[in-house]
Amino acid sequence: MATWFSYEYCTDVSATRQFYGEFLGLTQIWDEPGDIAFRHDCVQVSFQRVDALDRPDTWAFQPGWGHGQLPEAPQTERVRSISIALSPSGFRSAVNRVKVAGVHRLRPEPFWVGYWSFVVRDPDGLTVELTDPESPGP
Repeated sequence: MATWFSYEYCTDVSATRQFYGEFLGLTQIWDEPGDIAFRHDCVQVSFQRVDALDRPDTWAFQPGWGHGQLPEAPQTERVRSISIALSPSGFRSAVNRVKVAGVHRLRPEPFWVGYWSFVVRDPDGLTVELTDPESPGP
């Protein structure tokens, strides 16, 4: 099995643990005072704590669907983002947890872009697209 690794940064390990572990349901691999890592299928994402991050206060341009835009979508910037494909039940659970927690989201409900999409921001402003590529469309 091939494994992909992604190396990111965060300013608060506790908030990152809660977002990716509790809200999104990724499997935590390790948790140290200065870094934390999660696994989802064959992808491992690690976050190292830094004092500050320079991220725009806008959504990332998502090139995968409609050149990142949908009707009435907000302005975007060409900055990094991630997308996490979940099972239908994992997607529904993550969406519910994120909504209850009041996480900043692009739209109030999941939307269809050839698959179900729900776009949120992590605690440091990184655009994270949650997807359900298995459930049928509307």
